[in-house]
Amino acid sequence: MTSAQFSGSDDGKSVAAAGDAEHTVTLRNETGKRVWIGATVNADGSSSLTGLPTLDPGKSATIKIPERSDAGHWRGKFFAREGCTGESGSTFHCEVGDCGPYADRCTTGEQPVSLAEFNFDPADNLAPWYNISYVNAVSAPVTITPDGVAPPENGGECASVGCPTDLLSHCPPENLTKAKDGKPLVCVNPNRDAKTAYSEALAKQCPSAYSWSKHDAEKGNQVVRQCSKCKGLTVTFHGTGTSGKPSPEPKPGNGNKPGDGQNQAPRHLRGVALNPVDGAAEALKDSRATWFHNWAASSAGVAKPDGVEFVPTIWGKGSVTDAELDKAAKEGKNLLGFNEPDLPQQANMTPEEALDLWPRLEKTGLNLGAPAVAYDADKPGSWLDRFMSGAEKRGLRVDFIPVHWYGADFGPGAADQLAGYLQRIHEKYKKPVWLTEYALIDFAGKDGKPRYPSEQEQTAFIKASTEKLDGLPFLDRYAWFALSTQTSPTGLYNGASPNESGKRYRDAD
Repeated sequence: MTSAQFSGSDDGKSVAAAGDAEHTVTLRNETGKRVWIGATVNADGSSSLTGLPTLDPGKSATIKIPERSDAGHWRGKFFAREGCTGESGSTFHCEVGDCGPYADRCTTGEQPVSLAEFNFDPADNLAPWYNISYVNAVSAPVTITPDGVAPPENGGECASVGCPTDLLSHCPPENLTKAKDGKPLVCVNPNRDAKTAYSEALAKQCPSAYSWSKHDAEKGNQVVRQCSKCKGLTVTFHGTGTSGKPSPEPKPGNGNKPGDGQNQAPRHLRGVALNPVDGAAEALKDSRATWFHNWAASSAGVAKPDGVEFVPTIWGKGSVTDAELDKAAKEGKNLLGFNEPDLPQQANMTPEEALDLWPRLEKTGLNLGAPAVAYDADKPGSWLDRFMSGAEKRGLRVDFIPVHWYGADFGPGAADQLAGYLQRIHEKYKKPVWLTEYALIDFAGKDGKPRYPSEQEQTAFIKASTEKLDGLPFLDRYAWFALSTQTSPTGLYNGASPNESGKRYRDAD
C-alpha cells in the first residue's frame, strides 16, 4: 500500500511516496455535507492508497498518484463515501460507498457508488485516461476536469467529463435506495451489461458519463477522455439536492488516523483580522476566535494561541516570491489571494495580472481563495467576475471566494444587506464563501472623512450579523475588521481589554 501524499500538509512537508509521482488528483467536496474519500485499484499491481482524506463541505485535498511505483502505472478509482459513523478500525461504516472498517482507506471492494476512474501510465504517451462511471450506481454526481489546460470548445482531448446535475432525482423509483429518514442515497443499476430505464435516464441527463458497461461502444459516445498535456486533474463531488449537517468525525481506533488531506476545518468559524500591535496576542486569545489573518504570509509578531489557525495572505504582486510562498505553505492550511486588487491604494492589479501569477499560488497546495475584492463581487463584468471567468478558461484552481463588506447603513437592516450580498456571490460562483473583512464604515462620510458607528450601533450589528452569518450554509468563515482599535475605530479591543463590541463578538453563541 502507498500512503496518499497531500499537498500542504500541517508541517509544510510531503510524506515520501513510492516513486516519482508526476500527476496529481485534486478531490473537491461540493456536496454540502462531509464525505470520506474512498479509493480502490485494479488487480494489476497498482498501489493501494492509504491516508485518504475526509472532506467537509467546500474543502479539497490534492493527492500525488504513485504511477511510477513497482507496477509502473496506477489504475484505479476515487469515490465519495457518505453517512459514515463509528470508530475507524472497528465499527466504522458508511451508508454509501462502504469499503471496509477504516476511515482513511479501503480494504474491500466498494459498495455501489459513483466512480471517478483513471489510468495513469508513464509508458502511454496519451495517458492519463479518465472517465466517470455510473455503471454500477449513481450517488453524488461527479465531474473530472484537467488542471491547467484550456478546455476544448467541442470536446476531445482534455475535455471535462461528468455533469454536476442532481441525478438521483431522475432515478427510476424501483432502483432508488433511501435512508431511514427517506433521504435518497443511491440509485443502483439493475443490469450493468444492458440498456435499462436506469441507463437511459442517466445518459439523457449526463451523456459524458458511463451509464452501462458498453456505453463506450455506442456511436458518438463521449465517456472516455485522455489528456497528455495535463499534470493533474480535479474530481468534484457535487450535491444531490439534499443537505445535511456534517456527520461527526469518526473516532480513530486501532487503524490509522483518518487523513484530512489539507487541513479541513468546520464551517462558520468566527475569526478576526489583525495587525501585530500592542496587546494583539492577549486580545486574540481572549476573543475566542478560532482563526485569524494579518494580510501577510507569516504570523510573525503575534503569538498564536493553541487551537487558533493562522491563515496566510499573498497580498499583491510583490508578495509572489519563493520566500513568501514558502512561508505561507509552512504556516497555512488555507491561503488568501491578493488583497483588494480592484483598489489603486491596495494590491492594484488587473484580473489578467492576477491570473498570470495564480499558478504560483496553486503550487503551494493550500486550499486557495480567490483575490478578495473591495466591491461588487456579485456583479457581472466586475473585477472578480473577470478573474473567475479567466480562471475557468485557463483551467486554474479556485477553492473558495473571500470577500470584504463594509456597510454605510448603520440601521437594523444592515445584517440583512450583508447576508443578501453573500448569498448573491454564492449563487453566482457556486463556491464556499469566506467573509474575511466586515464592519460598519461609511467611507464616503462627511467632507470625505469616514463615518463610524456608535458603540451601541456597532454592538447591535455584531449581535444581528453573527446570528445571520451562522445561519448561512455556504459561508465557511467570517472575520471582523478589526481586532484592535489601533487598527480601526471599529476594533473590538483597546489593547488587551475588550470593549462592549468585543465582548459581544467574543460571547456570541
